[in-house]
Amino acid sequence: AVVSTQSTGERGALASAPWHDTDLYLALVGFVVFLFVFLSIMPHVMVHYSATVANLNLLAADVYSAIVGYFVFSVRFSPLYLLSGVLILSGVLLFIQQSHGQDTAVRVVPAEDAVESQSLVENEGEESKETEEHEPK
Repeated sequence: AVVSTQSTGERGALASAPWHDTDLYLALVGFVVFLFVFLSIMPHVMVHYSATVANLNLLAADVYSAIVGYFVFSVRFSPLYLLSGVLILSGVLLFIQQSHGQDTAVRVVPAEDAVESQSLVENEGEESKETEEHEPK
């Protein structure tokens, strides 16, 4: 399916882009490579950490891009960017600190192992009930 650039309002920008410039192609290739790496790592983050960590880090990436924009491109931002950056990074640190001792990861277990581990859990539950019954009160 071909997307019409006229509907997005970027037709003039695309027509006036310097398509003969190699810097444009390098920027596009860099974007594709970084997007590929990001989308390849994201399932790992979701399985081993949580969606909260992924979302907080995406927000933190916005703060990093604002910092790069300030120092590299001399773009002036509102002081609210600084406030939002402090709040976002505080949220990341607070979440990491609170979930440090907790196991938030999702474990992928083959079906054979899942049946075996389920029977082990059931046996442990029965053993703990038996010891509770035999202990004097």
